[in-house]
Amino acid sequence: MKTKKENLILIIGIMIILGTHLVSCEKIPLPPPVVEPEELAPTLELAVTPKGIIPYGEERVVLGWTTTNATQVIVNDQRQVAVKSGTHTIPERIFKDTTFHVQAINVKKMTKKSITIPVGDWTTSTFGLVSYYPWKYKAQRISRDGVVLADFWLDEEELSWIIYYHRDGRKTFSPNLSSGTSQWYLKDDSTIVVNGTDLKFQVNQEEMIIYPYEVIYGGEPAWLELVFEHASDVPTDPD
Repeated sequence: MKTKKENLILIIGIMIILGTHLVSCEKIPLPPPVVEPEELAPTLELAVTPKGIIPYGEERVVLGWTTTNATQVIVNDQRQVAVKSGTHTIPERIFKDTTFHVQAINVKKMTKKSITIPVGDWTTSTFGLVSYYPWKYKAQRISRDGVVLADFWLDEEELSWIIYYHRDGRKTFSPNLSSGTSQWYLKDDSTIVVNGTDLKFQVNQEEMIIYPYEVIYGGEPAWLELVFEHASDVPTDPD
């Protein structure tokens, strides 16, 4: 007969075997699945400088943007270097309403916005007043402090000469005047530069006066005035 000690050893052995079996049969829980965070759509805000209606022929207009959740910014199909906050300077002059399309992009999502830059007509800028219509002589005279002191007679040939101030900076002439080409630009609203020479001038919707140089008249300084009017109602550079 087995002793109590032997029975105890037997019971302990059976319990160990059963315990091991139970542990081995117990299911080990799987780790929870990894859920990738949902990608956020980019945000996009646009602005233009200067604000409001842009004067005719304005140059170096700046389009600006700010974004979040974006890795790329594309303006009119051109990828930009700056993404979070940046600007795009429009180098060419703007003569009519112009729309720009901007995209903010990340891996899977895109936000697209368009912005239209409104442009005023030719009367809204000095550049437009000079360049929109061609010019012809109206008069030549001498003045002092706004008072006309003397007029010069112009013959039919001189009155038929036509001068064109093109939007690209060229100055050309009717064939009966010259086949040459000059360069022009506006230094400010009262100074036109032609072939590197600063000339005082003033212009409105009907008339342009250029003061090429000072003269002495009646023993005192005065100005020679070249007065022009529109040669036609056909624009110098039609759109």
